[in-house]
Amino acid sequence: MGRDRTVVSQLRDGLLELIKERGMQMGEKLPSEERLTEHFGVSRPTLREALKILEQDGIIRTEHGRGRFLMAGAALHIDRPITTFESVTEMVGGFGYVTTTRLLALTEMVADAEIAQGLQCPEGTAVLRIERVRSEGKRPILYSVDFIRADTVGQAQSNINWTGSLVQILRKRGMAPVASTASVAATLLPAEAQKNWGLTDFGPVLLVTETCFSAEGVPVLFAKDYHHGSYFKFSFARR
Repeated sequence: MGRDRTVVSQLRDGLLELIKERGMQMGEKLPSEERLTEHFGVSRPTLREALKILEQDGIIRTEHGRGRFLMAGAALHIDRPITTFESVTEMVGGFGYVTTTRLLALTEMVADAEIAQGLQCPEGTAVLRIERVRSEGKRPILYSVDFIRADTVGQAQSNINWTGSLVQILRKRGMAPVASTASVAATLLPAEAQKNWGLTDFGPVLLVTETCFSAEGVPVLFAKDYHHGSYFKFSFARR
């Protein structure tokens, strides 16, 4: 299911690239479903899912019996849209950064009220707290604190490379995150993190707090990612 969602997302991006390559203008009609399925080598149901996303995004409109046409939203080019779900690893790579990840701490604990709300589980549930920092060269640019339910990995936690992508770790267990709800705030690193890990000169950050869901709608990850204000910016469109 998570793979299907990835294929649809890639197809959506491919459709946008096709629109750009052909220099299509607002009001212009898209090629037929038959031509698009041939061009991309996908099934018609998969194509329709991707087209539906474009319609929801205000990129195209459907006129029954006539076809699909470009709307004004097609002219909006958004770099690193904050509304697009992607793993932190994908996001950092998308900015062009080559980073190394250091595991600062891996702790098993019980969920307090905030974590329980984030993972939508009862307070007192056993969870893993994964504290990491990503650096470009010697410069830390992203500090993360992630929470997953301890029973997600069970006794295997000591055999996992926690410096890798959490999305990939969860995917191997059939719990790949594919969507999230998030809030964004400008803040500073927690004082404890600054003191414990020598991050006192980290500076202002953009904190993204999110709950990530599997394709079945199950909360599988609660994340608090502190993005260095000098390295990251996100865009959004208003329609």
